[in-house]
Amino acid sequence: MDKNDLQNKQSIKKEKSSFWKKDGFYVILFLCLCVVAGVATYVNTNPKHKNSSLSKQESKISLNNESKNTVNNAKTTESPKTNTAKDDSKKTSMDNANLVKKDTVKNNVTKNNAEKSNASVPTSTTAVASMVTPVNGTIAQSYTGVEGAMALGLDNVSRTILGEYIKVNNKGVPVYSAMSGTVSSVNGGNVVIISKDGKLKTTYDNLEPSSISIKSGDSIAQNSKIGVIGDSDNAKDRIVDCDHLYFQIDEKQSDGSYKDVNPQNYVKY
Repeated sequence: MDKNDLQNKQSIKKEKSSFWKKDGFYVILFLCLCVVAGVATYVNTNPKHKNSSLSKQESKISLNNESKNTVNNAKTTESPKTNTAKDDSKKTSMDNANLVKKDTVKNNVTKNNAEKSNASVPTSTTAVASMVTPVNGTIAQSYTGVEGAMALGLDNVSRTILGEYIKVNNKGVPVYSAMSGTVSSVNGGNVVIISKDGKLKTTYDNLEPSSISIKSGDSIAQNSKIGVIGDSDNAKDRIVDCDHLYFQIDEKQSDGSYKDVNPQNYVKY
């Protein structure tokens, strides 16, 4: 090999070395891009690989959907239970409230009926049916009873009225027995008669003593004459300003005593 050939080889070697130093990076980059492009083309054009990728994605989506459905189903299942429990509790509370309300109403009705039964109710139905007015007249002063408001008399004195004052036209008007029974007492112009069954007691006051022909222990029929109106009770010009009959009805109690009641429960004027 001559000197020229050696120089040519060295020159070529230097040119190659210079090329790789200067443009080698771009060559390698180009090759890498080609490789990447080739792989991408392969993946996109290969049906098997594409289907596998899609299958994985679909599987992942399916799992996510199933998980969501499971959670929703669990919530849906639990929600009715909670609502049912609340509804049952609410229904039970309402039922209890209705029961309490019904019991309260029932107790009140029973109590009211009991109070009505105890408030001046006739002891004997037969006696009520057979009672008649003792005298022709009108009410001048009505019954108040112990529980009622006291009546203010003409003398400005307040009194409890245990019977009623019946106004008549004048003295001498006849007075009759409101029921049949037995004469319990006769005291001046005051007569007391007890019913045959002993459950009722009637009092007739302000009679003319001389007009009374019956005595204690006598039996007397209903509507029999007892006497006539007089002025023996000194009530005129104190409680009422008219000729009158004082009439009172008492009912027998469980302890054997008698308690005044409103005469209007038996005799209406």
